[in-house]
Amino acid sequence: MNNTLKIGLFGLGTVGSGLMDVLPGSGLAASVQRICVKTPGKPRKFSPEKITFDPDEILEDPSIQVVVETTTAVKEAFEIVQKALLNGKHVVTANKKMVAHYFPQLFELQNETGKTLLYESAACGAIPIVRTLDEHFGNEPLESLSGIFNGTSNYILTRMLRENLDFDSALAAAQANGFAELDPSSDVDGFDAKYKLILLAAHSFGHVASPESVLNLGIRFIRREDLNFAQQRGKTVKLLPMCKPAGEHQFSLYVLPALVASDDVLSQVHEEYNGVKVHGRYSGQQFFKGKGAGSHPTGSALLTDLAALKRGFSYQYQKYRQNGHAQLIDHTKMSVYCSFPAGIDPQPLGLQQVEAVWANQQAFALNGKITVKQLKKMAPWIHKNSVFVAVNP
Repeated sequence: MNNTLKIGLFGLGTVGSGLMDVLPGSGLAASVQRICVKTPGKPRKFSPEKITFDPDEILEDPSIQVVVETTTAVKEAFEIVQKALLNGKHVVTANKKMVAHYFPQLFELQNETGKTLLYESAACGAIPIVRTLDEHFGNEPLESLSGIFNGTSNYILTRMLRENLDFDSALAAAQANGFAELDPSSDVDGFDAKYKLILLAAHSFGHVASPESVLNLGIRFIRREDLNFAQQRGKTVKLLPMCKPAGEHQFSLYVLPALVASDDVLSQVHEEYNGVKVHGRYSGQQFFKGKGAGSHPTGSALLTDLAALKRGFSYQYQKYRQNGHAQLIDHTKMSVYCSFPAGIDPQPLGLQQVEAVWANQQAFALNGKITVKQLKKMAPWIHKNSVFVAVNP
C-alpha cells in the first residue's frame, strides 16, 4: 500500500477518539474518510460530513481500504468485521471481547479472503505484544505467559496499597480519573484480562479457548486485610492471567489474583501500566511494560497496526496452525489464599489441606489447595458470598 490509506472508522469513544488524536501528527499517510457512530445529536469535534449512522456507507464504499473497528459490541462488531473482510477491506480492531469470542471464524475469514486482520490494540494497550509473540516467538516453545493485562484493576490495587484505601474508594478514584467505567465489572471481575489472555494464548501456545471455558476471578472482594497479609510476607497482590503447558498439547488457562513476591518484576508494575512476562524454553524470561489504559496508548497501538498494514504485515499464526487442536486442562491443583466475610461457612468451597491464617470480627482467611476445575465450579458461590481468592505460591 504505497498510497494514502483511506480509513473507515467505527466508534468514536475512548479508543476511536485516541486514534483521531494521534493520527495527524504521526507522519503516516492515512486519512479517516468516514466515521460510523450510533448516537445522533451527540456533540463531536469532527466534521459532520465525516459522520454517518449507516455502516454500509463505509462497508460498501470501494474507495475505503481499511476498516478500523473500536466499538464495545460483540456480535454486531463481528458482523462489521466479517462484511469488511468479505468486501475486500483490511481490518484493524481494538475489540478484544469480539476477537476472543470469534477467533476461529476470524482466522478462517482471513484465509478465505486473503485480507488482513490486526488487533495489537486489543491486548495490553501500548505494549507491542501480539506482534512480538507472533513473530519473535512464532517457533520457540514457551514455558509460560502471564502478567498484568488490565490497567484499571492495577490502578485500583496501587491506590489501595499506597493510600491505605478500601476497594470502593480506590474504584471511585479510578472512575474519577477515567480509568474505570461506571460499570467496572469487566475490569474488576477479570473478564477484560481473560479476553486478552485468550488472544495472546492463541499466538503464544496455539490454543484458542472459548471465554466460557476459562476461569476468571477478579479483585472486587479484596479487603485491606488481604493487602496487609501480603505485605507482611514481602508480597503484593496483582490480578494475573496465566497460560502454561499442562502436558503434551494440553494447557492451563485462568485469570486469578495472586500474591506476588517483592522480587518479581510484576510487583513493580503500578498505576494503569501493564506488564507481560513471556518465558521461552530457550530464550528464558522476557518482560514487556507499558501503559495499558487510556485513549492515546490504545490509539497509538491502532496507529502501529495501520503502519504495519502499509508494509504488508500480517500475522502468521504459526502456533495456532501447529496446536489448534490442543486441549484446555483444569485439574491442576494450586495453593490459594482465601478471605471470607465473618459467618460464611468455607466448607462448600472444597479447600484441601486447610490452614487458618487470620481472623477478626468482620472476616477471616484460610490457605489451602484447590483445582482450577473446582474454582470454576464454585465461581457463582464465591461471587455470591463476597469471597476473595488469590493464588499463593
